[in-house]
Amino acid sequence: MNNVAVLITVFNRVDKTLNCLQSLFEANKNHLDLQFKVFLTDDGSTDGTRDKILSRFSDKNIVILNGNGQLFWNGGMINSWQAALNEGGFDGYLWLNNDSIVLSNLWDELVAADKYSKQEFNKGGIYVGSTYNLERTSLSYGGFNFVSKMTLKDEFLIPNGSFQNCQAAHGNVTYVSNDVVKREGIFCDGYIHSGGDHDYSYLAYKHGFPVFILKDYVGICDNDHTEKDGSDFINLSLTNRFKYLKSPLGFNLHNTLLFQKRCFPYRYLPVLVSGYARALFPRLYYTIYKYLRKLA
Repeated sequence: MNNVAVLITVFNRVDKTLNCLQSLFEANKNHLDLQFKVFLTDDGSTDGTRDKILSRFSDKNIVILNGNGQLFWNGGMINSWQAALNEGGFDGYLWLNNDSIVLSNLWDELVAADKYSKQEFNKGGIYVGSTYNLERTSLSYGGFNFVSKMTLKDEFLIPNGSFQNCQAAHGNVTYVSNDVVKREGIFCDGYIHSGGDHDYSYLAYKHGFPVFILKDYVGICDNDHTEKDGSDFINLSLTNRFKYLKSPLGFNLHNTLLFQKRCFPYRYLPVLVSGYARALFPRLYYTIYKYLRKLA
């Protein structure tokens, strides 16, 4: 691993983006034979993102790409990834969310993971960086296993000083070797916002590539996607419930169904029925949901 493309997509949140980039450039790599280039898609930001990045990091290797304002996360990451592929010459690609703060050990962890993967599996894989919430009270994002193939209940892996195999990953701070890209390509363009990272990592795992978490935490990123009790959703009008059900920034049923179709096709119909039941009968849905959560 000598030449890495860092892939980022942003829409506003310029302060988070600047902090993310600052931490990335400050991460320790002085003793490593490694260089990286940032491919950042600005999907129509209105807060001066482009100018502020260029002003603050004028001496850094950053390419800023323009989006059309409708790429969302998955489309923006595809845009950045494709630009990196068009340039060529990279050993791997680091997915990086702009709300993540990179820790100083990132490159050491990735280089060690790449060496381990090629020694143990004779090929590169996907190396998943774990992040913790700002107060370091708990893990926020990382790698996980599906402990039930029927409900897709998952269990996250906690860094413990060793490489731990997993089945799927969040894309907050995750590296994909070029060995994987040659076989799997890049994100599926059918996803509108979220889901592409889970889909990509799980299918790579299914196709025999090593997927594992790094030995230690490599980032800070607050988890702001916690499941609510449904009270806000229940109180919406029927029309607005359906809008939220289908919204890329809401329940995003389209992406959920696409994930089932591509990865767990036997769950497609139950998830479809459940999705519409959520909008049509929200009180009953959340009553059953809370009961099943207690049993899980």
